[in-house]
Amino acid sequence: MLKNYIKIAWRNLRKYRTFSIINIIGLSFSVAFCLLLFFYIRKEQSYDTFPLNKDRLFRFESTNMWGSTEKKPSNSLFSSLTKDNDVNNGLVTSLIIGRDIQQNFPEVKSFVRFQNEYKSFVRLNKGVFKLNDVLYADDNFFKIFSFRIIKGNAEALRISVNNAVISENTARKYFGNTEAIGKTINLIGDSTHLFTVAAIAENAPDNSSIQYDIVLPLQADPDYATNIRERFNHSSHILILELKDGVSATAFENKLNLWSKKYFVEPVLAEYGKYMKDADFTKYRWYLRPLKDCHYNVSSPWGHYTDAKNIYQLVCLVVVILLIASLNYVLLVISNAAARSQEVGVRKIMGANRRSIILQFWVETQILVLISVIIGLFLTIWLLPLFDKIIGTNLRWNDIAWKDIIPAIIGLSLLLGILAGYYPALIISKMKPVSVLKSVRTFRINPNFSKILVVLQYTASVVLMISAFVINRQMHYIINKDLGFDKEQVLMVTNPTVFDFSSTKHLKEILGNFANSRSYISQFSGMNGGLDGSYNTNGFILNGEQRKLKELTVDYGYFEMLGIKTLQGRTFSRAFSADTSKKIYPAVVNETLFNMLGEKAKLGEFCEPIHATIIGVVKDYHFETLSKQIEPEEHVLANNFEGIFMFKIKAEHMAQAIAEIGKEWKSATDYPFEYTFLDESITKMYESDMRWEKTIQYSCFFAIFIACMGLFGLSSINAINRTKEIGIRKVLGASIKDIATTLSTGFVSIIIISVLIATPIAYWIMNKWLEDFAYRIDLSWWMFAVAGAMTFIIAMITTSFQTIKAAIVNPVESLRSE
Repeated sequence: MLKNYIKIAWRNLRKYRTFSIINIIGLSFSVAFCLLLFFYIRKEQSYDTFPLNKDRLFRFESTNMWGSTEKKPSNSLFSSLTKDNDVNNGLVTSLIIGRDIQQNFPEVKSFVRFQNEYKSFVRLNKGVFKLNDVLYADDNFFKIFSFRIIKGNAEALRISVNNAVISENTARKYFGNTEAIGKTINLIGDSTHLFTVAAIAENAPDNSSIQYDIVLPLQADPDYATNIRERFNHSSHILILELKDGVSATAFENKLNLWSKKYFVEPVLAEYGKYMKDADFTKYRWYLRPLKDCHYNVSSPWGHYTDAKNIYQLVCLVVVILLIASLNYVLLVISNAAARSQEVGVRKIMGANRRSIILQFWVETQILVLISVIIGLFLTIWLLPLFDKIIGTNLRWNDIAWKDIIPAIIGLSLLLGILAGYYPALIISKMKPVSVLKSVRTFRINPNFSKILVVLQYTASVVLMISAFVINRQMHYIINKDLGFDKEQVLMVTNPTVFDFSSTKHLKEILGNFANSRSYISQFSGMNGGLDGSYNTNGFILNGEQRKLKELTVDYGYFEMLGIKTLQGRTFSRAFSADTSKKIYPAVVNETLFNMLGEKAKLGEFCEPIHATIIGVVKDYHFETLSKQIEPEEHVLANNFEGIFMFKIKAEHMAQAIAEIGKEWKSATDYPFEYTFLDESITKMYESDMRWEKTIQYSCFFAIFIACMGLFGLSSINAINRTKEIGIRKVLGASIKDIATTLSTGFVSIIIISVLIATPIAYWIMNKWLEDFAYRIDLSWWMFAVAGAMTFIIAMITTSFQTIKAAIVNPVESLRSE
């Protein structure tokens, strides 16, 4: 029986090849789109799940005493599902805490501490190179995280503080085909150590938040002895605790916090309290976060962050696309049902029951779905590079496990088979054999429920279109908003010797003299931090309440170069020697901080709350992403503590300036010449939002395309069911225009209803999405009107083909069928 069903199904797919091709195209691209999103979601969910003991590993966190003052919206979209992902705890802690916890609590099996130096310069193989991830770590680092040593001594970090373990990529990139084991490595910032490569480790997996190029013994850190001796005076390392089997993390965390009051809080306040008068320890607490959940949390420094809200939104997109594709199939099958009516009638006369008819059409649907899924799988492979570029992930086909691929394919096939196949089979199986055997043309399909399906399908498409339009407007607003400073034509050169004051001073003098000698460079300055959210956070007490402010260290000419307006007083100047005084600690504050201080802020006088003398007030400007309000900010003089040198360059000389500055740089130092532009660094802050904009735009285009295919199907139903009416109208003198208008009236109402339903839904969704931005556009009626008009025009173009085709048919042909 099943063999017979398959034969008939295959014959019908070939017979009605136009509808089959349209369905296969729609379903194939839908499958590809959903598989791409599914694999991306699985990749994000897999971060930090590779260690063999992952369920027992926990990241140690503490209350961030100097965290952001920004209040996150509590009612934003999916906020109830993201738990404490937005809590910004402190991740770095004192070296001795891990050791002391293990000694005092039998629940702890082991622990590992590590510190990522990031972007460190090392001398390798007779050259100076910048490596992104240079780690100091305990000797059990590779064992705890299940990283495999593939060559050399697995105990290299334990045997000697002069040993180093490098990754496969580092060995291949810097040593090529020569043997790396036994070669020496010199950290530029640590001339006291020459490290010997004693082992090569496999590259950290792509789905690891912990990456490494070189791993060095923890004890080799030049600050190790000082950190141990001064106990709680330094917080520099990430601590991972491994709990024993059966230990409840929640219960242990509570037990840990009872102990920490005597062990940590009281000694810290007793020894350093006089220096931390602005810190409130009454709510201080330690936390244990499961390693596999760490990448969902915004706290830094941590290697990878997954925005859980985006994951939920992508899941919603998958559901919407599958729904639209399934409804599209349903409509197209029903539109072709009249042509299948005689077949169904004959089968029923021959004794087929309703169940067998339903099974026949479901098998037909399943075969078509299976073909679509197979084609969709190949489309997934083909579209993966484009998807990777759009969404900004490192997803590769080889990264996808067959244990994910096979269940996804089977699940999609069954889901689409049920969603798309059940209703058409149910409707067609209800046909009365006496009615349908008269003539294929006399059979009528009531399209009312089909219209409901089209309204549902097009409503989802309109919601996506409105969302894409609003997101586009918001990103346009962000990119073009006046930030309060001039970001154009500013070249920023990275200073790798920021902590070497003499070297920084030397480089600054050379570059400053060079800038002054070139007419195309109008200004030269510097800063430590950046206008992309890089700053220090300090606390202070104001009227008995703890407050926080941001601190940027800047050089002379910083405000003039960026065109930041001075409202009161003055900015830093070489004409005032007191600007370098550590006693009065001169500061230039923004107007938000000045207004917050109120009567305590007096120009030229020492301000006790912030422990600085305010010499000037500048107009508020955005020094971090526009998702945050402008916070209180102070500027202090860099005084040869600059991580960035800045050049204001005339536009037509930019290429020349880069070449000549690079040449001057290479003559002064053997560090690599690295530069970027201020406007590019600011735009980079919004990469994730811009990727999301592209994702929605492509989803919108795809959804509209599939929905239009559904409208095409419904217009086919309409034309078939009104064949006799069209013939009579033409005989009575109706023009093609009149008939086309009559046939299109129903679609106009469907689109209008869809837009009316979609508008409040889209408004609610977009209003929630915009809550994540402190500076946002206002939702206006014209945005919905534009999106609705675009939808209407696309729908009319889609349906016009069938309506015009039906309108120009010879009335003799139309009436003969009756």
